[in-house]
Amino acid sequence: MALPTDIVSVPAEEVWFNAPCLSEQVTALKLSNPGNRLLGYRVVSKVENRYVVLPSQGALQPKKDITINIICHPFPFKSESPPVDTLIIEWVDAFEGETDFNEDWFVMGGIVRKKILSVKFNP
Repeated sequence: MALPTDIVSVPAEEVWFNAPCLSEQVTALKLSNPGNRLLGYRVVSKVENRYVVLPSQGALQPKKDITINIICHPFPFKSESPPVDTLIIEWVDAFEGETDFNEDWFVMGGIVRKKILSVKFNP
């Protein structure tokens, strides 16, 4: 089974928010599918009460892109020990003939690829 096409993210490695995180902030993440097959994607955070990703999952058409909003909720920020948070982008080839996102693509589908983005905070 072949690997799914690489997904391209902008930004590529880090998303940034302004500290001290006293109010809700939003930043954009663009995902692009440079390949010729439909991809299923999902973006998750291990700190669910801090970040909301909208839309957090979906189908990404070949040669298309989508802009996703990442919302950071206010939280107690300590500049001497900033959090070490990440967002995980996962993607997989869609089932042949399907056009609407299906969570089963990740469970019963092919190879799930992952990319980790660091979350950083401006002082």
